Amino acid sequence: MMDLAVLTRGLTRHYRIGEGTVEALAGVDLGVRRGEFVAVAGVSGSGKSTLLHLVGGLDRPTDGQVWVDGVELGSAGESELTHHRRQRVGFVFQTFNLLSRLTALENVALPLMFAGVPRREREARARALLEGVGLGRRLHHYPTQLSGGEQQRVAIARALVHNPAVILADEPTGNLDTQTGAEIMALLRRLNRERGVTVLLVTHDPAAAAVTDRVIRLRDGRVERVAQPSPPPAACGGTLPLSQSLGEGEGKGGGGGTPPSMRLADLLRSAFANFSRRIVRSGLTVIGVFVGIITIVAMLSVAVGVEMEVQRNIEAMGMESVFVTPPHAETDGFAPYAETRSGASIVSPQRMEAGGFDSYADSRPEVPITPAAVETLRRMPEVASVAPLVDLPSYLDLSVKWGERAAPARVQSSTEQTEQLGPFEGASQVLAGRQLDPGEARGVVLSVRLARDLGVSDYTALVGQVVTLTVRLPRGETGEFPVTVLGVEEGRRSTIELGVEDAADIKRWWYGQPDLLETRGYDGLVVKATSIAAVPAVEDRVKAMGFQARSLRTFLDLANRIFAVLNTLLGSVGGLALFVAALGVTNTMVMAVYERTREIGILKAIGASRGDVLRLFIVEAALIGFLGGVLGLILGTLLGRGVDWAAHWYLVSEGVQGIGSLSVVRWWLALGAVSFGTLVGLAAGVYPASRAARLDPVAALRYE
Repeated sequence: MMDLAVLTRGLTRHYRIGEGTVEALAGVDLGVRRGEFVAVAGVSGSGKSTLLHLVGGLDRPTDGQVWVDGVELGSAGESELTHHRRQRVGFVFQTFNLLSRLTALENVALPLMFAGVPRREREARARALLEGVGLGRRLHHYPTQLSGGEQQRVAIARALVHNPAVILADEPTGNLDTQTGAEIMALLRRLNRERGVTVLLVTHDPAAAAVTDRVIRLRDGRVERVAQPSPPPAACGGTLPLSQSLGEGEGKGGGGGTPPSMRLADLLRSAFANFSRRIVRSGLTVIGVFVGIITIVAMLSVAVGVEMEVQRNIEAMGMESVFVTPPHAETDGFAPYAETRSGASIVSPQRMEAGGFDSYADSRPEVPITPAAVETLRRMPEVASVAPLVDLPSYLDLSVKWGERAAPARVQSSTEQTEQLGPFEGASQVLAGRQLDPGEARGVVLSVRLARDLGVSDYTALVGQVVTLTVRLPRGETGEFPVTVLGVEEGRRSTIELGVEDAADIKRWWYGQPDLLETRGYDGLVVKATSIAAVPAVEDRVKAMGFQARSLRTFLDLANRIFAVLNTLLGSVGGLALFVAALGVTNTMVMAVYERTREIGILKAIGASRGDVLRLFIVEAALIGFLGGVLGLILGTLLGRGVDWAAHWYLVSEGVQGIGSLSVVRWWLALGAVSFGTLVGLAAGVYPASRAARLDPVAALRYE
C-alpha cells in the first residue's frame, strides 16, 4: 500500500432519489500507484464522477473503503476531510469552476487563503504557477476575459498551488476544442512527469485517455476492464520554475494535523468584495438597517437632550439640595415658660403658669444644629456645600438707617423660603451689586422698595456702603448693628436679606444669649449634594444625626421613571424598525446562499471547511449591519440636530429663551448604535450562514 496513491476496496455508493435507490458505485476495487497517470473512462452514468468525488473527500461511501496517500477517508471526520482537500488532492473541473469576481491570480491563491497562508506568500506562489502554465501576462484578468483554454490552465494552477499528492481531473477537456484540449492534456502529462504528481483523470474522450499510462473502464458502477499498467514514469531531473516557490513540507500528504483557518483580514476582505459585487441588493439591505438605527439615534438623542435640559434646570433650581431643620417638641404654640429676654417683661407669670400662649417665646430644639454638626456634614464626600440658616422673629421691630433717613424693614426669612421649596420661585433680579451667596456670613441685600424708602434712586450708590440696623425690644431697649450693603434686588415690600453671622448677632442680642449657636443651634441648613444621585445618601445621613430632612427626592424619582418610560417607548419604535431590517438582512443572505450555492461547492472542493463558509457568511451579514449602524448613526445625529433646530425656532417664537441643546448623542449611544446594528446583522446572518455551511459539496457543485 505504500506505493499506492489511491486504493479502493469494495467501494460502494448509493443515492436515494424519491422512494428509490440509485447504485452509482457497486464494489469498486482499484489501485493507482504514486506518480501514475490513470484515466477512468466510461459512458455517462457509469460512476466516474462519483469515484472522483469519493477520492477527493467531497462525498462519503455507502460501503467499502477508499485510501488516498495512506489515509482512509470513509471513516474520516469532517476536519480530516477538509485537511485532505486542502493538502492531498487538487481538483480540475470540466466547467473550470473559477470565481468570476476574482482575478486569475486571486483564483489560484484562493486555496492557500483557507489554509491561513499570508497574502504576500500565497500571491507569490500563485504568480509562479501561472507563469509556469504560460499565463504570466494574464495574472490580473478575470475569468470572463480569458479563453476556455486559459481558464482551464488557471484551474490547473489552482489545483497545484498547495503541492498536492494527487490531481483529480473531471473531464478537463470536455468544454474545450480539440487543439486546446490536446494542449491541456500535454500540460497535465508534463506536470505528471516533471513533478511526479499522481493524476486521476475522468474522461470519455479516447484521445485524452490515450495520453495516460493506463485506462480503467467503468460500467454500471463496476470496473469493467483495466488496461495493463505501464511502468511508472521515470522521474525527470528538471522541474517547473514554480516548484521553487512551494513551501517545505507541503504537498504529498503535507504532514498531519488540521491546517490553520482563514485569517480575519481575509474574512473581512472577502466580505467587502462580496458586498461590492451585489452593491444594489446589499445597499438596499443596509438602508433597512440604518432606517432602524436612525430612528433609535434620533429619538434617543432627543430624549437624552431633553433629559439633560431638564436636569440642568433641576440643578439650577437646587433640586440637589437637602433642607435640614432641627426637631422641636410639640407645644401647639404654647410655651410653659418664657426664656426670652423680650418676652419675660410682658408675659404675666400667672398666664405662663397656666400654659398661656406666648408669641415671644422660643422653644428649644430637641437636637440643635450646632456648628460642630455643620462641620460633620461638610466632611461627607457626597456633600458639596452646607449653608446655615438663621431666622429672626417675624415680629421683630427693625429699621434701616442710611445717612439721615431711616425706614422700617422686615427681615426675609431663609427658612420661610425653603418651606415652600423656594427654588421653584426662581431668584430675584439684581438691580445693583450682587445677591448673598448661600451661607455667606456678612452683608445685607435691600429690596428696591426699601431703597426708595431711604430716598435712593441711584442703587449703585448704596453698594459697598454701611447702613445701620436698629432693633427695638418690646420694652423699649434698642440695639444698633452696622452692616455692609452688597446689592439691591427687586421686591415689592421693604425687606432685607442678612448674612448668617449678622442675623446671628441680632438674635444673640435679642435673646441675651452669647452662646446661642452652641446651645440652640442654627434654624436650618441647606445641604447641597455633589449630584442628584447623591441626595438619598445625604438625606439618610442627616436623619441618622437626628435632624429632619426634606428634598425633592420623590419628584426626582418620578422624573427618572418618566424618562425611563420615554426612552423605552422611543427605543421600542427603533427596535421594531430594526426587527424589520433584520428580516431584510436574513432574506438577503438566504438569497445569497441560493445564488452562491455552486460557489460554496467550489470553495469546499478547494479546501474551505464548514467553519470557513459559516464565518464568511456571518461576517458578510455583520458587515451589512455595521455599515447600517454607521450610516444610521450619522444620519440619525443629523436628524436629531434638525429636530433640535426646529424646536428652538418654535420655542424662541413663543418667547422661551435660554434652552440648551435638545439633541445630544452621548458616546454610549454612538457606540451602542453601531454595535446594535452589527449585532442585528450577525443575528440575521446566523441561519443563512449555517445553511450555507451545511450544503453538500457534491450537490452544490451540480447546482445550476
